[in-house]
Amino acid sequence: MRALLAGVLFWAGNAGAREPTPTPETMELGIHLGMALATSDREGSSHVGPGVRVHLLRHVGPYFSAGAEAGVYAGAGSSTQVTGSGQHQYSRVEGTLGQLGAVARLGVNVNGFRPGLVAGVGLNVAGDDSTSLGFSAGMEFEAAPLEWLPLSFDMRIHKALVDDTSLYHKPMFITLGLGWRYRW
Repeated sequence: MRALLAGVLFWAGNAGAREPTPTPETMELGIHLGMALATSDREGSSHVGPGVRVHLLRHVGPYFSAGAEAGVYAGAGSSTQVTGSGQHQYSRVEGTLGQLGAVARLGVNVNGFRPGLVAGVGLNVAGDDSTSLGFSAGMEFEAAPLEWLPLSFDMRIHKALVDDTSLYHKPMFITLGLGWRYRW
């Protein structure tokens, strides 16, 4: 009887000492500071500007995430205008680049270092005169120098599929970002 009582107490003690299994992180908020380069406007000029991008992703398993993102880059939505009737005069019209879309990420975790591929679709609004629907593709790298500080670097190309201002002008943007992520 003592052995039975000792066994029950031992089992009860181990059951009470077990910690609950941690729940996997299912959501991610990311903030990136970076630069955007508009490769060329209608007149062939390129424009660059600093900005910020925010994403909210849901993790679907250990390798795939999807969600929404938005970005704003000052100066990257600028354009060159040509005026004058005999002799052309060129002037720069300042504008911001705004991006809103959906993004998906496919990546792996290799000893705390996370390389990944990123792709998305979205709307690019450059200045006052160009709105385009397009896709983006690129790569990213994440590392955590400190456990609470996961830093990521990404590079993407944003290519317009449909541009509402011209049949022939399809803007392209290149973005670089360095950011921080919070998962819960």
